[in-house]
Parts: sequence; C-alpha cells; structure tokens
Amino acid sequence: MKHMPFPSNQNPLPKLTEERSLDAPWKRAAPTEPPPMMFQVRFRDGQIISYAYADLRETRLRDAGCLQLCLLGIEKYHVTIEGRHLTELNTLIGAGKIKSLDELGPRTFDRPESAPSIDSIHVETLTGPSP
Repeated sequence: MKHMPFPSNQNPLPKLTEERSLDAPWKRAAPTEPPPMMFQVRFRDGQIISYAYADLRETRLRDAGCLQLCLLGIEKYHVTIEGRHLTELNTLIGAGKIKSLDELGPRTFDRPESAPSIDSIHVETLTGPSP
C-alpha cells in the first residue's frame, strides 16, 4: 500500500521540490494545462494589463533583481520588473509558463529575504520615427 500511485493516508503527497514557488508573486500554468496565450501584469493600484506571448521578443535579466521584457505588438513596450530572486521568473516566462505576475510594492518585513519579490513594474511605450 505504500507505493500507490495516488495520495492516501498511507501514501501522502511528496513535498514540492521548490517551496519558493508557493509564495512567489506570480502564478504559473499547471503542467497539465496548455501554455497560456497571454500573461497578466497586475499592479498594486489594481490596474491589470495583459500581453500576448506572441509579442514577446526577448527577455533581459540584468541581475537577479532586474528583469526586462521587450514586447513588439502594435506598439513597442519595455516592461521592467524590479525585485529580488527573479531568475526563476525569467526562466518561466521564457518557457511560456506564467499566467500572471503581481507587483507587491516596497519591501516589508512580512516576506522573508529568501522569498522572491516584485517591488515595482514599469511599462515604457517606445515609439519609433514616423514613416
């Protein structure tokens, strides 16, 4: 009974390999669901902007605390995400596994220093020369 393929009282679920993901400020797609077509950026003031993964051209991880997304749709956007421990977020966005990410705001003592955090998100609209 100990090697049953489903959880039971005698066969509990194994612990997650990455407990950091439980308290991460982003929501990922489940392994069984298809990759999302869009991801949401949720700001602390309540504003939500959705971007298509098809518009994502590159990600730039300057260090573990600054991630920049370059999007090219009808307009050109740079979305700058600042925080800490953002390496996993960069990997998940590159794999198309993120559903949403939440701006938490300035750091507080509520979150441990080892937990990933998104302190601020800035969206810059870039315009090119007129034709």
